Amino acid sequence: MANCQNSNERLFGGAVVLEVADGCPDQVPQESEWKALAAGTSKGFDFSPNTVTSDADDGGGYVESIITNSDFTISFEGEVRKKDKLDQYGIGRFIQYFATELKARRQPGIWVRMEYGPVTFQGYMVVTALSSDGGTNDIVSLSTEFKVGDASTIQVTDSEEPVPATGVTVTPATTSIVVGGTRQLTGTVNPATATDKSGTWTTSDATKATVNNVGLVTGVAAGTATITFTSRDGGFTGTTAVTVTTS
Repeated sequence: MANCQNSNERLFGGAVVLEVADGCPDQVPQESEWKALAAGTSKGFDFSPNTVTSDADDGGGYVESIITNSDFTISFEGEVRKKDKLDQYGIGRFIQYFATELKARRQPGIWVRMEYGPVTFQGYMVVTALSSDGGTNDIVSLSTEFKVGDASTIQVTDSEEPVPATGVTVTPATTSIVVGGTRQLTGTVNPATATDKSGTWTTSDATKATVNNVGLVTGVAAGTATITFTSRDGGFTGTTAVTVTTS
């Protein structure tokens, strides 16, 4: 009986993502340091502006309000299968971090980033609510809340629009290898700023030459074959003509 890991793909909500990163407020995390907190089920924000009003009537009969500050809050709910090995930040790690900071009499601060439609929120925040529930179906759920820990770090920016692929280039365009030999091909998705640069490799004749998932071609028998790279975004293709010789 195979001992297979549980799949996270169906559990992880691609649209409900909140990312966190360890660090201090004086240093913005590198892109590689950001990790999704957990599989998200809901996310939200609340500016909760605080206002004051004046009794003086200088506005044509209407009381005018002035916003003095904002009690900005980000909320997130997620879940995880208890036996999964996730490449996310993880609920267990998050709970342990919170408890450790409290025990050390430090503020449980963490960098938070959340894309919300056309805008992205980012800043150094403190954990102000944290609860978890483990059901009978092997699912652990998490509910947490973040408030501003360092006002100077809070940013609300435009979310980057995905850049679509426009074509594919495969290099070299032609090549030759001996039986049993290998040759590395390169498949490039254009433009260079394309969001999705992934693709798949295929061969027209596996009896002559094979290709693996990273473009490494292996000669099988004398003859010719066409190796094709197809972009995942848009289905654009590029090819290399391969000649296999016995010597």
